[in-house]
Order: sequence, then structure tokens, then C-alpha cells
Amino acid sequence: MSNQAMVQLRITPGRPAVAQSNDPQIVYLLVEASPAGIPDADLAIPVNLGFIVDRSSSMRGERLYQVKEACNNVVNQLNRQDYFSVVSFNDRAEVVVPCQRPNDKDQIKRAIGMIEAKGGTEMATGMMMGLQEISRPMMSRGISRMVLLTDGRTYGDESRCVEIARRAQSKGIGITALGIGDEWNEDLLETIASAENSRTEYITNAQQIVNVFSEEIKRLQNVMAHKVELRFHLHPQAEIRSLFRVRPFIAALTPQLHNETLWRVPLGEWVGREDQVFLLEMVVPPMPAGNQTICRVEMFYEVPSISSQALQTKVDVQLPIRPAEQIRPDVDGVVKHWLERTVAYRLQASAWQHVEQGNIEEATKKLRMAGTRLLESGQTDLAQTVQEEATRLLRSGTTSDEGRKRIKYGTRGLVARERGGEQ
Repeated sequence: MSNQAMVQLRITPGRPAVAQSNDPQIVYLLVEASPAGIPDADLAIPVNLGFIVDRSSSMRGERLYQVKEACNNVVNQLNRQDYFSVVSFNDRAEVVVPCQRPNDKDQIKRAIGMIEAKGGTEMATGMMMGLQEISRPMMSRGISRMVLLTDGRTYGDESRCVEIARRAQSKGIGITALGIGDEWNEDLLETIASAENSRTEYITNAQQIVNVFSEEIKRLQNVMAHKVELRFHLHPQAEIRSLFRVRPFIAALTPQLHNETLWRVPLGEWVGREDQVFLLEMVVPPMPAGNQTICRVEMFYEVPSISSQALQTKVDVQLPIRPAEQIRPDVDGVVKHWLERTVAYRLQASAWQHVEQGNIEEATKKLRMAGTRLLESGQTDLAQTVQEEATRLLRSGTTSDEGRKRIKYGTRGLVARERGGEQ
């Protein structure tokens, strides 16, 4: 099968043409990557999955019951070549299931059933022990993932948690950080997950845990590609102002300037068959009239089911440069959709920064602007939550823990809701 057939790239400019100007100007590009050419058959590769679960006293009852059910459900989904481990933590850590292949699933489930909730929360001890377990197998191929779940704030070891996370990520171990309820530190989990192959999600109620765990193992068992990297070759005087992944969830990416014209963005694994979509904001220099190549977009990747060699898909992006009076102001509908959502995400992030600085009036203004953007993009429920929290912030100087988390994770599209809802 040909290289070009593996991943398909489609580039949609914000506007079909650029106005001729003596000044630099902003251009938006929507980059859609589809795995349509990757075959469905024989994609399964070994998964090394380590769960690190909070068993502090606040997890007692329904939450811990659902965690056990969720872990047992994952055990049922494991293949013979997979590895599995469970570490629980409160103010101490304990290996519940040492890293092993799921040869005796009943015994693994019995061990999980023995977990009891008590004590405080010191997450770093659990992360360190979990990393030790997940690092034991010597896998020549496969995907390793640490799934961390907590419902509380850890005690004074935040920096060590981040350090351990970076150590895991440097070994190619991705982290899925899950927070349940309203008491956990979303800033810490976001920092832990702000690296390649990692993400964080807000679980609003205990009944969602089983589904979230089950979806995670399904995603990991369907890795489309490894070592995925976006590359942008720009005009020497052009630059990238911002880059966001907008699908499957919104997250800011940090392009690395490799040389005068090449920007590289490591993405890690491509999990599941969902398209990856990116919104690029770039500044282009003055250019003469006519069709001009403003950049080349490349994606490099390895497809485990095909070979271990790097494959490549590339597209040259050309735009006509025309006199300003010939340029229509309309923005492409799909680009506008993602631009509005990205602006809403950036506005709410800015609002929390202003809250930290004590600038309540400016924070309220940013939240209201975010709410307007969300309403325009059709996310009415989330827009209402934003406006309610903006009013609460202006009146009392603070927001509710639940409202803040719903806004932060709702604008990213990573909220597990009790009943359907907007994603």
C-alpha cells in the first residue's frame, strides 16, 4: 500500500484568498488528518496498562465501588499479550496487582476487590509506585499508559507529581489523568497531562467511571500510528502564532522551531480512528499578487500493522494573493466553527489567570465573552454555565468548584456527563 494512502491531509484556509498588502497579516489554516487509508484488520498491539487509583477516605462508598467495577471490566477486555497493574494510594501507596499478563483474571479481580478506602491523599507516592510497575515489562512493541484517578487534592507533593509524570512521559508512557467530583486540583492534573501522549478528563459522577475506563482500553487497543509528528515549512519571514488541536479535544500545542523555516510538533500516538484536526494561526509576510505557496504541511508517522518505517504525507498550501477590494470578508464555515470554540477556550483560560491575579472585573469580562462565543457555536448548556459562573464571580469574587471544572473541561470537550450533553 502506498505511503500517500495511509493518512490523508486536507487543508482549509480561513478565507479562499489573501489580500495584497504591504504589511504582514494573519492567515488561519484548518488541518484535517484522516486515517482512512489505514486498514482495520490486525491493528491490535500489546497494551501495558497501569491504573493508579485514589483510595483516600473521600473515595469510600459508590466511588470506590465503581472504580473496582471499572477495573474488573478492563480486565475482561485485556488480550493475552497485554500487561496490567493496579496501584492504590492514600497517604501511602500499595501494589494491588503487580504488573503481569492477564493469565488469571479471577485472581486479579479478587485482588482488586480487597481495596479499601481510608486516610489522606499523597498522589506522588502512588505515581512513583505505579511508574515502577508499568516500567517492568521489556516490550519490543506496544503502548504503555498510566491511568491516574483521584477525587481530592494531594498534600504538598505537587511538584514531585509533575516530576514523576515527566519521567514517565520521557519513557514514552502516556498519562490519562482523571478527576472525579469537585475537590481535586485541575491545575495539577492539567500540568501532569500537558505533554505528548497525555490528556486529562473531568468525570462528573461515579457512574461514569466504568464507561471512561472501558473507553480508554478500547482506544489504546486501536492505535492507528506511532511517533506521529506534524511539520510546517513556512516562508522564511512567516511564523506560527498559535497551534491548537481542536479534535478530538481542544489543546494548545507548542511547535518547535527546528531551523529558519521548519516547525515541528510531536504528537505521539494516534489512538482510535477519529480524525485529528488542528487550527493553525500564522503570520505571513507581504507577497506579490498571484498564486503563492504559503507553507507545506507534512505528517510523519509509523503504522504498527504495516511496518516500523516512518511514513509521510505532505500537502503544499497555495493561496491566491489579490487586491484588497477583491477579497470577501466571509470566513469558511468549518474554520469559523473551530475558531469560535478555540477562542472560547482561550478566553476562559485567560479568565482564570485574571482570577488568580485578583482582577475580578477583567475575569468576569473574559468569561462573558467566552459564553457569547459558545452560544454562537451552538453550545447552549455550556454557555449558560459560563454566564452563571461569571455572575457568581462578579457578585462574590469566586466561582463554584463544579462550575469552574465544567467550564475548563467543557470548552476542551473532555467532560464525562451524567446524561449525554455537548462534547
